[in-house]
Amino acid sequence: MRLELFENGIDSLRFGMDFYDKYLMLEDKYDPTSNPGYLKMAVISFHNCLELFSKKLLSDENELLIYGDLSNEILLGLIRHKKNTEREIPLDYYVISDQINVLTIDYIECIKRLGIIFDLSKSQINTLEAMGKIRNKVTHFGLDKTIDFHEILIEINKALNLITDFFYENLKNNDKAENPLDSIYENLLDLIDRAEVEEYESWEVFYANNFQDLNYTFDSLNENEQFKSELMAKGFTFEVELGAYSHSSTITFRLLNKRGELNKEIQSTNIPRLNSTVFTGGTITGPIYFVIDHSKKILEEEKYCYIYHKPKEQNEFEFEDQKFWEEDLQKRNGKQCYGTYFNEDQLIRIIKNLL
Repeated sequence: MRLELFENGIDSLRFGMDFYDKYLMLEDKYDPTSNPGYLKMAVISFHNCLELFSKKLLSDENELLIYGDLSNEILLGLIRHKKNTEREIPLDYYVISDQINVLTIDYIECIKRLGIIFDLSKSQINTLEAMGKIRNKVTHFGLDKTIDFHEILIEINKALNLITDFFYENLKNNDKAENPLDSIYENLLDLIDRAEVEEYESWEVFYANNFQDLNYTFDSLNENEQFKSELMAKGFTFEVELGAYSHSSTITFRLLNKRGELNKEIQSTNIPRLNSTVFTGGTITGPIYFVIDHSKKILEEEKYCYIYHKPKEQNEFEFEDQKFWEEDLQKRNGKQCYGTYFNEDQLIRIIKNLL
């Protein structure tokens, strides 16, 4: 039996999916007695899959791309042998033998070559690099239930989406109608859907204290008679809609005119991969009013709220992979937002700017 790059990659993907599915099915994911390393093994398997798929793509472009030392005498001898015999057999057929000691490139170099040749985006490269770091972390240091799980899930899910997108498209055989990943593609999509739900819930629980503060601040407007009177004098009322729990991540503020019709709305849109909540007008383009960076607040940094001087329109902002508000803070032609803390006074100031 011969196990080639792609077949090995498929096996690793299947193993990873199985371990990940078992992890997602656990009732108590923090109990070490009921979670015998499922998440750890999923990380290791998915990382191995990414490395093998990457080397497969490089090898298909030029089989020498997966080798580091092109001066290796054994490798050069294999090339000579292949040339003399005129056999169309890939080098890895020879190298895979345990009698031949020729090393392929490491994961970091593999990402570098893949990124240049396939023109990967910064986000795609970051995803591949992150899986390498997480793999090293779980194999050498383990996981800390208080800080790691939502971050691990975020990176795994980004990696799986990379497989269903980039690798699925580039690993297909143009000579065949069927994609070699088709046999597991639908199951993989289903796994991603369930994993992203778990990712969101795990992230929401981790930042529960932050969301409690946000809920309390919005709810406190209902008791602020002075604010109510000021709005009433201008012909407005408001309503605040919060979730069922005190740490709910779903928050909506509606500004209503005299007839009770909606005038302006502020809705929360959570972006777990950026550890942030963006408050917008409720559409995919915004407008964006302010952003809460939960990772900074939990570290007790003073400036974790980014308030825009003028509402910012940004198409499909929820799919961004970078904290664009930090760039807006540094604009050379004028800062679009400023950093501060968040409390009721700040919220009232934001709302009054909508009038």
